[in-house]
Amino acid sequence: MKTLLTTLATALVATSAAAQDAKPVASAPLFSEFTLTESVGVYDKKGNASTVAAFNTLLGVKAVGLDWHLAVPVYVSDATGYGSIEFGTSWDAIKGVDFLGSKTTVNLEGGLFLPTGSAGYEATNVDPHIGAGALLDWGTWSVSQTFDWRFITGGTMYDPLLGNISDDLATLVTGLNYKVTDSVKAGVDLGQYYLIGGEGAIMVTPNLKWAAAPSVDVSAGVGIPVWQELAVENNLVVNAGVSFKF
Repeated sequence: MKTLLTTLATALVATSAAAQDAKPVASAPLFSEFTLTESVGVYDKKGNASTVAAFNTLLGVKAVGLDWHLAVPVYVSDATGYGSIEFGTSWDAIKGVDFLGSKTTVNLEGGLFLPTGSAGYEATNVDPHIGAGALLDWGTWSVSQTFDWRFITGGTMYDPLLGNISDDLATLVTGLNYKVTDSVKAGVDLGQYYLIGGEGAIMVTPNLKWAAAPSVDVSAGVGIPVWQELAVENNLVVNAGVSFKF
């Protein structure tokens, strides 16, 4: 009996110590990694067409394993007004996997352009879009490729590069970046924009990206058209942006 009582007492002491040492597991927050991105693009048009300045505010947040964003554009030209609001999400289907000696990430994305806007900058219908992207990062060099298909379900939708479009739009952007320093990258993007009706544009955009602080990124670039078949074509596109992470 004495041996049994000693054994029970030892077990109780061990259980109590384990319970005191155990720490509660904190549940992951529902929302995290908030971002605010402000960008501007200046579209210098050919002929007598007026220059268009496009200001875009993008709010981002990570929730339930997905990256969500809300984009609100404002355009300034002959008239000032806001465009169609876009709500979308993306998912990293593959993240940081070794492939061809690089850290490779593949994501899927989609969203909706809502029928909002003013002064001729609106979308007349709900227009969905879907796409995918890949990033191969070798450290000093990196290559990215994105693809997006925008469905124009009826009427028209305004785009500062292409104008008012009424056909589905396929967009492909290929990026090549070189890490100049730990905080500065120089690169060039090849953007291809094809309307199903036959019009479109191809732009080459040299750019710089600067990590000004751990939570602040700054970018700037100049887009040069190498092919255009549009009602109103572009001479040059200058863009800049700043992103804050919280």
